[in-house]
Amino acid sequence: MQWFDKLETKLGHFAVRNLMFYIIIGQLIVFVAGLFNTSIYSYLILDPAMVRQGQVWRLISFLLVPPFYSFTQVFWLIISFYFYYFIGKMLDLYWGSFRFNLYYLIGVVGTVAVAMIFDVPVSSSFLNETLFFAFATLFPDMEFLIFFILPVKAKWLALLSAGLILFQFVSGTWGVRLAILIGVLNYLLFFGATIFRLIRDGRRRMQFQQKSAPQGGFKHVTPGGGKIVNQAFHRCCICGKTELDDPNMQFRYCAQCDGNREYCMDHLYQHEHYKETPAE
Repeated sequence: MQWFDKLETKLGHFAVRNLMFYIIIGQLIVFVAGLFNTSIYSYLILDPAMVRQGQVWRLISFLLVPPFYSFTQVFWLIISFYFYYFIGKMLDLYWGSFRFNLYYLIGVVGTVAVAMIFDVPVSSSFLNETLFFAFATLFPDMEFLIFFILPVKAKWLALLSAGLILFQFVSGTWGVRLAILIGVLNYLLFFGATIFRLIRDGRRRMQFQQKSAPQGGFKHVTPGGGKIVNQAFHRCCICGKTELDDPNMQFRYCAQCDGNREYCMDHLYQHEHYKETPAE
């Protein structure tokens, strides 16, 4: 993504560090104010009709509307705040502030565009979901304690969330469907290539499964049609480890590295990102 590197070089100094912290602080202030005057929410939500009447602050203020309004829901509000602060902080650290800001900004612009073009009020809920999808893609095996007891990996929670969104897409109005499509646009832009590689590798794995060797790996027939040898399907760019060396090891592609560079979980988050040198 050389275009992104050039963009970051020019605009990177404008990035807001720890962006989710400021958004959550804003939502907390709105929540406290809403305890004394619930009508405050009606002045902040993204209502296209009100925007056209001059209330342009709604184009941004809808991000400050908390997911829960009532004092009886304060426990779930705290959980929600911590959850998205943690996710935002991890993405900020992994990507860098500029990339995370851009990811969030694309989602905001898409959400606003749907609201204004199709005249439908929308919230930031789908935008926040894409933050979790990004997190689960980068950290699929990180575990969360459901009800503080049951450990569940991020990738399974993301699949559950995707299933619920798919149900809303099928059963919802066209306004909801458009909000979902645009809401996940930032995720598709950032991870579309990664998803394609995972699907491609999955298909290759299925094609080779019938030829898999008893001790792991895949059988490979030499060009002469003679000896069958084991061939690894995954290989870490740093240490050279394959699934033949450790059948329990998982391998992932790095979204920030140019080219199809694959890493084991020991080096996925601890390596220098590879960038292809532009041709002269």
